[in-house]
Amino acid sequence: MLHAVRAAHPLRAAESLAWFTPGTPPGKEIVGYTLSARAAVWLRVGPDGTVQAVDGDPLAEAYEMLLFDGDRELRWLRTPDGLGRAVAVGEDPASLPPGDDVTVDQRPGRDLAAATPRRGDTQRRLLAGEAREHERTGWTALAGRRMATVALPMPFPGTGRWIAVETVEYLVEDGHGNLDVADSRTCRLLPLDEAQTLVRTAPASTHAERTTA
Repeated sequence: MLHAVRAAHPLRAAESLAWFTPGTPPGKEIVGYTLSARAAVWLRVGPDGTVQAVDGDPLAEAYEMLLFDGDRELRWLRTPDGLGRAVAVGEDPASLPPGDDVTVDQRPGRDLAAATPRRGDTQRRLLAGEAREHERTGWTALAGRRMATVALPMPFPGTGRWIAVETVEYLVEDGHGNLDVADSRTCRLLPLDEAQTLVRTAPASTHAERTTA
């Protein structure tokens, strides 16, 4: 089951990091990306909350941010005043930061049993570009003929490899036994060789919703 907690008050991007970072499991790191009008930028967050990026401050102009540590995910969406709604999701409610529980959709008339997602399939979504060695240790460059080079916060996996994002789906079932993807959680970046990129798993549904409020 996927649990969701929303910060009690709107937060700035850096404040949402401070809210989320203390629950990082031992031995794991937080990585993810921000979206701005200029670019999508991948980043890494240190145990002390320090943001590491290849170029500039990825939080300064971000209007959306998604971070993950393998067990949890942080979703932040900026509003015009510079603050934003921060939501943390994960399977263990004890690992989530303090806030308002928004796990179950309690809109009038909604079947609460059907609105409680359960864990479904794990999916791998291939990122565009081929992995190449980056000049900065601990980072990998993704490059292609028709795309700008992207820096990913992961060690270089070797020449001739591709990178995928691994996610897990959470399903709801109606009274007739029909399954739908209610949400998904990003888990990790992982390298794939050419043979692995040819193996694809069909999604359980083409519809998905994410808890961002």
